[in-house]
Amino acid sequence: MKKVLYPILAVIVFFTIQVIAGVGMAVITIAKNPSMFKTIAQSGDINAITNNMLTGDTLPWTLILSGIATVGVIAALNMIHWKSVMNVKMIDWKVCWLAILGAVMVIFYTDLLSEFMEFPDEMGEIFNSMACSVVGALSIGIIGPIVEEFIFREAILGWMLRGGVNKWVAITASAIVFGLIHANPAQIPFATVIGFIFGIIYYKTGNIVITSILHILNNSTAVLLMVLQGEEAEDTKLGDLLGGPVMSLAICIPLLAVGVNCLRVFWKESRTEHFPTPQPEQTETILITQETETTNPNLINDETVL
Repeated sequence: MKKVLYPILAVIVFFTIQVIAGVGMAVITIAKNPSMFKTIAQSGDINAITNNMLTGDTLPWTLILSGIATVGVIAALNMIHWKSVMNVKMIDWKVCWLAILGAVMVIFYTDLLSEFMEFPDEMGEIFNSMACSVVGALSIGIIGPIVEEFIFREAILGWMLRGGVNKWVAITASAIVFGLIHANPAQIPFATVIGFIFGIIYYKTGNIVITSILHILNNSTAVLLMVLQGEEAEDTKLGDLLGGPVMSLAICIPLLAVGVNCLRVFWKESRTEHFPTPQPEQTETILITQETETTNPNLINDETVL
């Protein structure tokens, strides 16, 4: 029961701390601007709080502190295996370079594909604003990815795997949760695919070293592009630079094929498994045979004890 209950609890903890952090951020915003409270009381419009919260370093600091707090809570629940979670010595770099290369290629193609799905991006403007500050860039590009790896790979996925949950069930479930937790239509499909790839790598490596490197690389690249493009970042699409949707996707199909093959070889060659293999429950049957005389027909000859 705990192998499923605790991951659900971790998600609840994540959401709860995010809500508490949001309320705390609103209180701090009003405390810094007492006149804002009077304006809201008169107009009934709370957008002033939201707009003020999204400016400066208030939001990045809130995300950083709430993420650290979440890791602290799940650590208190003993959902983090500290001996292995960041153990570089466990990494077999002879094959893990294939994981990095394959993941980068598949993520690039998935990012390209998600651009042309045209799902609404509810967070684009916020991310662009955060990327312009040092704290915001650190929050998105470095601290956020590490925190998410602790929560979604080590705590949620790792707990299920250590509890004996089937690897594909655990990897898929954690990937879906990772996608949905972003709560942004433009990010959900992309994050789900990333979650699945990271889950595969985590299962084979037994820690979050490689997945953290990839997560930081992905997010930091996005931050860099937002900084370089400035206000045009929301309207700029990578696919347009490659000749449009059809052309760019067609050009990158070989890239996708190579990436998938790299991950396949990585999976095959990484033979070290760090999690128990689920065993079907077995009922031991003990057959006790008693020899009796044939002259006693009422006596039970065989007794089966379950």
